[in-house]
Amino acid sequence: MLIDPAGKGAEKFRLGAVPTPRPADGEVLVEVKAVALSAWEKGFVQDDDPRSLTRRTRRRAVSLGLEFSGVVRSDGRRFTRGQRVMGGPHLTKGEKALAQYVAIREEYLAELPDNLGFPEAAALPIGAETALTGLDKAAPRPGDSVLVVGASGGVGVYAVQIAAALGADVTAIGGRNSGSRLKELGATTVHSYRDTSFGDLTGTYDAVFDLSGRLRFGEVRKKLSRSGTFVNVNPHKDPGGMAASLFSRRKAPFVYVPHSSTAAQTRILDMVVRGEITPVVEAVHDIGRFRTAFTDLTHNERLGKIVISY
Repeated sequence: MLIDPAGKGAEKFRLGAVPTPRPADGEVLVEVKAVALSAWEKGFVQDDDPRSLTRRTRRRAVSLGLEFSGVVRSDGRRFTRGQRVMGGPHLTKGEKALAQYVAIREEYLAELPDNLGFPEAAALPIGAETALTGLDKAAPRPGDSVLVVGASGGVGVYAVQIAAALGADVTAIGGRNSGSRLKELGATTVHSYRDTSFGDLTGTYDAVFDLSGRLRFGEVRKKLSRSGTFVNVNPHKDPGGMAASLFSRRKAPFVYVPHSSTAAQTRILDMVVRGEITPVVEAVHDIGRFRTAFTDLTHNERLGKIVISY
């Protein structure tokens, strides 16, 4: 999937040919079967500045695709030809995965269980690992109160499920039409972001997981328990809050997942096998309908991931 810097919206994307990547030492070649779209791709859809797009795409041929599943097509140290895998390439380094093949480091991959399909697997890697990393930092205990803001997005649906699996009482703020599904995923209380803001909530929480990018430690601190945690996946937007948390019993840990990791991906798949996590897919589009997939990505009422399958 290539990008025409002169294009607008979903029309800037096109199918084209690039050389098949050659795996370096420590990498394997993977034939990609499905790719989940995320905020990364949404940023490209919404960026119609030719200069910006030229700058963002000049270092790599394939700039799209941070979460994928596929079949290993070369032998490595950990993986061999024919194994079904999922993973995510590095956010800032190398080629991305929305292509027929990707060369990727083996420590970014995990082998799929037999009963997990490629589209469902592609919806997991970075979203679920970000949720897992954040909740590892917050470490909620059974009975703790956890608030997930942005619960219907590609990370939020897994934050809800993982927090519930840990025994937390989960409050979710998500899309207007996502309430019943979020309760199925484990939320006890659900609010629509169109009707309820963070400021409208009463009570305190042991952990607040913000995926909206709008909350700051200064305002969240007032609604945290005495040793509560604010998990912010956009820490660069609140450097002052991050600094202030160093001198507070209420914490705001740094959460950054630049690529998937075998250890975390294996934990995620173990939770899938145990029924604690369900991949959440809003829609699967064949590669021939890629522009529809990119257009749908800008719709804020979706639940979970939009996946391109091929």
